[in-house]
Amino acid sequence: MASQVAAVGKSSVFVPSADKYVESAIRFIGHDQARCTPYWTHSIQWFFASLLPDSLLNAWRLSIGLKRIKNTINIHH
Repeated sequence: MASQVAAVGKSSVFVPSADKYVESAIRFIGHDQARCTPYWTHSIQWFFASLLPDSLLNAWRLSIGLKRIKNTINIHH
């Protein structure tokens, strides 16, 4: 279900398997940080994304969200 919503076909360097992500997330419990990016490649992605202007970053996030909604609708029809 989660992979269908996230439009994830298979794991890769930037898309961990569910087990790998859970392992990373569990190790992150107790860390006091404003942003939670427990998987190491997500931290790298976030570093570069944080260099973008907010308007560009928000447009990118919106496009990803819209694609996920479209994929979810297509899966259920």
